[in-house]
Amino acid sequence: MKNKNNVKQIDKNKDEEKDRKAPKRILRLEARVTEDEYTKAAELAQSCGLTMSDYVRRTALGHHPHLRLTEREAEALCSLSDARGDLNRVVAAVKSIQADKRAIYFSDTRFVEQWMKAATKLISRWNQIEAYLNE
Repeated sequence: MKNKNNVKQIDKNKDEEKDRKAPKRILRLEARVTEDEYTKAAELAQSCGLTMSDYVRRTALGHHPHLRLTEREAEALCSLSDARGDLNRVVAAVKSIQADKRAIYFSDTRFVEQWMKAATKLISRWNQIEAYLNE
């Protein structure tokens, strides 16, 4: 019996904590819309992972809810991020080698110059893709 009371008390405390955090929304906004407009708003709300109420409230207040990434987009973002990190580690490792030893490894300066230009372009492009996916 004591265990049930503890569980009830914990649940009650959680409910009270929720009530303190969430503002009381008692007023309503209403707008008449067509079926197409309603369907479009419902689709947008769902694609953002929001309820219709949350979506309408946020857009009415000037916010622009972001669409959720699809599973494929999230996977692509993770892959790009991992690849970018790997490339950055390679660049850091090359920079950490003493200049005379680096000269031995990379004796052809044209090759190194081209390699660094290509790496810089890749990193820049990955940053652009990452920023796009995060929008």
